[in-house]
Amino acid sequence: MLKPVLSIIIVSYNTCDLTVNCIKSVLKDKGLTFDLDKISNNNLIPAEIIVIDNNSKDDSIKKLKNLKKIILIENKNNSGFGKANNQGLKIAQGNYVLFLNSDTIILHSAISQSLDWLSSHPEASTCTAQLLNKDKTIQASGGYFPNLLNVLTWCLSLDDLPLVNKIIKPIHPHTPNFYTHDKFYTSDHQQDWVTGAFMLTRKPILNKTKGFDENYFMYGEELELSYRIKKNTPQNQVWYLIGPQIIHLGGASAVNKIDPIINEYLGILSFFNKHKSKQQYNIVKLLIKANAILRSIVYFIFGQKNTSLFYIKACSKI
Repeated sequence: MLKPVLSIIIVSYNTCDLTVNCIKSVLKDKGLTFDLDKISNNNLIPAEIIVIDNNSKDDSIKKLKNLKKIILIENKNNSGFGKANNQGLKIAQGNYVLFLNSDTIILHSAISQSLDWLSSHPEASTCTAQLLNKDKTIQASGGYFPNLLNVLTWCLSLDDLPLVNKIIKPIHPHTPNFYTHDKFYTSDHQQDWVTGAFMLTRKPILNKTKGFDENYFMYGEELELSYRIKKNTPQNQVWYLIGPQIIHLGGASAVNKIDPIINEYLGILSFFNKHKSKQQYNIVKLLIKANAILRSIVYFIFGQKNTSLFYIKACSKI
């Protein structure tokens, strides 16, 4: 049987129908083949799909077992996004690995397009496709590594002002739909990190960096992994591509609305705790607390009391 060139790793948690639809869209990629025992077209890229289910309570396991051409790992508990991806990484046979969210839909053979690009650009370690919302508008996908300046502008919402993001590279650039009409996501370019919703990387680099930091449960782990890749490997260019496109529904595995808020804060703090000085960590902690309080006040003033309460709770957990 032919060895796969590409391993596609999907983590599933209570996203039964979304996961199945995601896999079906992957199987429609015309540049890939999953019939490794009988390759009929040498122009197709041999690929495998590895699904790790984090102890879903819905019908995920039942429906996934009915699918052919996937390797299924059934966890007995919710081990988190990073740890589950590392489980898939350990058994992945491909020279390239695609981390793909379960709430995505592949458009126009985006996977094989991305792999063709990465394989022909040896200077690059990682690339991502253009993420789209359900209505096909452009969705944010990664940005630049956190530092004291861009954390300050982010926490004080100064990055929402015109021209600020052109002077200070932001952690989270704005999409063209924002009132400043930023064009960051409208052309191919290098950036520091990309979202784990679609993260295509070389397997030897992942082996060298040992994959995701499993101390991150969910949110921020792809930023931290990208930092170690750029710091420790000669192939350290990370690219955002607009040719390949996918739909990313977003937030499907979040337990509640406050989880993304808290975990985004904790992800930034964990990054500074691991890679920056204690002094910078303490400054960032104060800035994030100020951000949570400021947002809580603004949402309360505009009558959104539940969202205001979310930020108060987030502040108490920092």
